[in-house]
Amino acid sequence: MLSSELALPKEFVDCLGIEKLNPPQEAAIKSGLLEKKSMVIATPTASGKTAIAEIAMLRHFSDGGRTVYLVPLKALASEKYKDFKEKYSKLGMRIAISVGDLDSSDEWLGGYDLIIVSNEKMDSILRHGATWTRDITLVVADEIHLLDDISRGPTLEIVLTRLRDITNSQILALSATISNAEEIAEWLDAKLVRSDYRPIKLYHGVFYPYMLEIDGKEKREIAGSDDLEVILSKDVLKMGKQALVFVSTRRSAEATAEKIADKIEKLLDKTEKEELKKIAKGVEASLSIATKQCKREASIVSKGAAFHHAGLVAKQRELIEEGFRKGVIKVLAATPTLAFGINLPAYRVLIRDAKRYGSYGSEFIPVFEVQQMCGRAGRPKYDKEGEAILIAKTANEAGELKERYIDGEPEPIYSKLSMESTLRMHVLALIAAGVTKTRNELEKFFSRTFFAHQYRNLEEVMEKIEKILKDLESYNFIKIGKGSFIADEFVAAFDLGRDVELEATKIGKRVAELYVDPASANHIIKNMKTKTDIEHLLVINQCIEMRPLSGVKRKDYERVEDELARSNINAPDVWDTEYDEFLKAFKAALMFRDWMDEIGEDRLLDIYGIAPGELYTKLKNAEWMFYSSSELAKLLNNKDMANDMNRLKLRIKHGVKEELLSLVRIRGIGRVRARMLWKNRIRSIGDIRKTNDRLLAELLGPKVAENIKTEADKPLRKIAR
Repeated sequence: MLSSELALPKEFVDCLGIEKLNPPQEAAIKSGLLEKKSMVIATPTASGKTAIAEIAMLRHFSDGGRTVYLVPLKALASEKYKDFKEKYSKLGMRIAISVGDLDSSDEWLGGYDLIIVSNEKMDSILRHGATWTRDITLVVADEIHLLDDISRGPTLEIVLTRLRDITNSQILALSATISNAEEIAEWLDAKLVRSDYRPIKLYHGVFYPYMLEIDGKEKREIAGSDDLEVILSKDVLKMGKQALVFVSTRRSAEATAEKIADKIEKLLDKTEKEELKKIAKGVEASLSIATKQCKREASIVSKGAAFHHAGLVAKQRELIEEGFRKGVIKVLAATPTLAFGINLPAYRVLIRDAKRYGSYGSEFIPVFEVQQMCGRAGRPKYDKEGEAILIAKTANEAGELKERYIDGEPEPIYSKLSMESTLRMHVLALIAAGVTKTRNELEKFFSRTFFAHQYRNLEEVMEKIEKILKDLESYNFIKIGKGSFIADEFVAAFDLGRDVELEATKIGKRVAELYVDPASANHIIKNMKTKTDIEHLLVINQCIEMRPLSGVKRKDYERVEDELARSNINAPDVWDTEYDEFLKAFKAALMFRDWMDEIGEDRLLDIYGIAPGELYTKLKNAEWMFYSSSELAKLLNNKDMANDMNRLKLRIKHGVKEELLSLVRIRGIGRVRARMLWKNRIRSIGDIRKTNDRLLAELLGPKVAENIKTEADKPLRKIAR
């Protein structure tokens, strides 16, 4: 089917950039895509699912409709926004992205035709009661298979359930091939478009010392004395291609990239080496002071490889991803999260680690996860085929991996909505938003979820919900019935089949809007009394949102326990089962304290084993928890506590001692420049205004000095950040 045959204006089809529809795209059209039928599209990676969504978006835009495009990751949202903006803004389509600030309804989004949001942001928008959501006509849910993800799935499930309740929108759910796609289609009252079509042929294989076996393609020996992943990487470079190597941990990603880089450097030409030097320089300069990790990555990049994991800061990831897309970086060693994220295909994908440590020791990773990694093989527009190769230590292990991952079926997708911590957040949010005003309405809402559809009963969930309702009432976040029920009366009411009214209190509504776990909010409120900074830090690090650092290692015990003794904080007894968790939270509190005392990223990496990328994620979380604490304190008329929380929020944000807060408010002044100015007795905005230009230029450089001087001359409300 030619795209010119689509019932869309010619200029729309031209922007789409497709001359002929592929089989899944044609199947979607024939199934009623342009008639606004809801669909689940279950096809392999790189099979054109996004183009199906784009055709639907254009159809709704031509009718004056509004599309919401849901994605699981911020990076994916940015990628989609960039692509769609470039293609469709010329049609007059107003395109917006919103992934931050979980305490806003973002009413401004009502002026846009296509809105790209993370699942969590959409949940937050619904909690704040944004009026524009009722005008949504198309919902695209990208990576719908993440319903199975314990951390992301429940939010996506609730968001889709709520959007189906408040709109009559077309739902378009995009997924890789999954075994129970029919079940998801039934839940969404959608048609299923399933296809094995892939424009780039994907070959699966295994490699063991020293035999490469690729099904339907070849069997050959590749001799070498290097590690197996190094041998295969060198082999693919000799073909003029690139490789992605998936390993289980960040440490492995770094070590693997380093080994490969040392061996492939001699295969690069002069032009490539010059380009790599530029990228490496940018990677090393991504932080104000380069850490050991920055220098290690830069060294590896200069030799043609790179590692990719959550420990990198955003600027480094951007440089590395762009270098890989351009074909300058030849091999990327990554943790599995990359398989679910942005689009970085390679000719050859190597899966070195088919096992990782879980609750029961070393375990095989799911088939579905391996298939996601394999799906990165084959670069559209560059390759006619791709190779996905599992690496084994022996021929027997190779046979086992082949049977499990190449010949095996992916696991079904299961709802994870019954997790109590997740339910707690969403139950309060539904009551606070007035979506469910009684216990029976709450049950009816959950009867429309994927969980209820999949398990055909709500008994397990409702038992947990009834316990959660009692907890929420004990926190004073909701009122049950006309008055307040004690536990026995509460249970008796349900046993007698009586419905019970549910209403959020003022503080309960605010907790729901702040997007924090009600148990965390209760913990913060209970501990809302005058404390030292380390105590405040401990309180937020005991909240589920902060996910404390890894356990305290034997070599750290003495230092952490000495700090605990000096703090005069009451701790559980050492034999108490809660002691280890307490110590982890206290260790995290120490890390944040060191950051606020201007300890550098490199030193924090040495002491706490936390890489810059991971550090900045935790800093953002801590900043949000202090903001939330301040908001709760204001609601409870505790002005002193609200001020304390704001002070700590700013110190966390900028990583400075209190004395520098007035300087870091100025755009262009970070912790390093602020400390330099302070040492030279320039300690306020007024001091900057009075300081002569020559001295500022000597301290900061001419360009920076000029910019800061300009900023300092602005009204205070425009300076603050």
